[in-house]
Amino acid sequence: MTRQLHLLLFGNTRSAGPWRHPEVDHSTAGVRRELIERARTAERGTFDALFFADGLNYGPPATWPYKTTEDFEPLTTAAALSSVTENVGFVLTGSATLQHPYHLARQFLSLDHLSGGRTGWNLVTSFAAAAADNFSARGVVDHDERYRIAEEAIEVVSALWDGWGEDTIVADRATGVFNDVGKIHVADHHGRYFDVTGPIGAARSPQGRPVIFQAGSSDTGSSFAARHAEVIFTGQGNRERARDFYRSIHAKATDFGRRSAPLITPSLRFVVGSTEEEAARAERLAYEHFSPEYQAGWLLEVDVDVTRADLDGPVPESAFPDSTQTHQTALAGYRAFAREGNPTVREFLYRTVNGFGAQIVGTAEQVADEIEEWFHTGASDGFVLGDSGLPGQLDVFVDQVVPLLRKRGLFRHEYTGSTLREHLGLEVPRRFESPA
Repeated sequence: MTRQLHLLLFGNTRSAGPWRHPEVDHSTAGVRRELIERARTAERGTFDALFFADGLNYGPPATWPYKTTEDFEPLTTAAALSSVTENVGFVLTGSATLQHPYHLARQFLSLDHLSGGRTGWNLVTSFAAAAADNFSARGVVDHDERYRIAEEAIEVVSALWDGWGEDTIVADRATGVFNDVGKIHVADHHGRYFDVTGPIGAARSPQGRPVIFQAGSSDTGSSFAARHAEVIFTGQGNRERARDFYRSIHAKATDFGRRSAPLITPSLRFVVGSTEEEAARAERLAYEHFSPEYQAGWLLEVDVDVTRADLDGPVPESAFPDSTQTHQTALAGYRAFAREGNPTVREFLYRTVNGFGAQIVGTAEQVADEIEEWFHTGASDGFVLGDSGLPGQLDVFVDQVVPLLRKRGLFRHEYTGSTLREHLGLEVPRRFESPA
């Protein structure tokens, strides 16, 4: 089977400043319309899915003056958007350390059924103190401990998702018996972190199970991802680092005995124009409307502090701690940005709008060339795309870049399946068997 490029789109509306543009409607109704338009445009471009990040908090208080409201909860948002689309998938972030696995399993499987098998779980291990404070947690759990919790959480969720077999439902109208109770798998899990009996009372997913996404990039996190993830979302600032990460994940997946490695889809922010000059103008417009104060506040979540630095001065080395228990890979990525080209604090903050991922500014051909180069040189299997948040950019990508990718034989012309797993070319997983 010919290897195919995968394209996902950040579904979240941006909070780093685009709302300041006079053509952006930041009212509740406007946000709703934008979400629907993004979903339908992604479907028109035959994207695999929309990807919704989430932090389970409104952000550090330093961001509050600058951040828009209507930061809608991802599962609720996807449920609404699934009713106005037919094919595009929805990847939603859920915390294995702050949200209970029974609740996660029930929510994701319910949405998967209601969307016709178009759901994926971006499994995260929450690192933000502001999120822990919303869930009665006594501080943030240490980095490696979070992954031990996640190991148990994914075991519980998988068992709950596979509670019903293909022949569990008998629906005998004459006797009134709906389920063959002897064929219900009860999780009956009693572990170090969770006690969950189950079941959740739902047939198996139309795609077997929701697709597992994961974003671990530290040594512990990448090992977890290589073992469990079907798709890895990552931030890699350039192709060289991305290729190293790609090779490392494939080697680890082999060590875990996997027949195939997870798909790897780094984040990529694009600004595209019909000419280089038009793309540069669009980039300047985005730069003029971004909020450095918001970005400085947001970086506090990963222990990077430039809140008191001169925006037009150099990035102080003191902004970066020697180590962190929050997000180790993010810290390394942002430190690398600060050292590349000696940016001012303002320029550095603008570069972090896409997290610690890659970006490209140029014509449709240049953007397509960059995507193809990453794909063919072992740096990625596709991308989670982010636009500038300003009007028109997503349409330009779908109308100008996607046709080039199709012409080059990299990307689909139409959907050939109906589930997210089919879009991604992934096999239906076997039923869960407890490691015990």
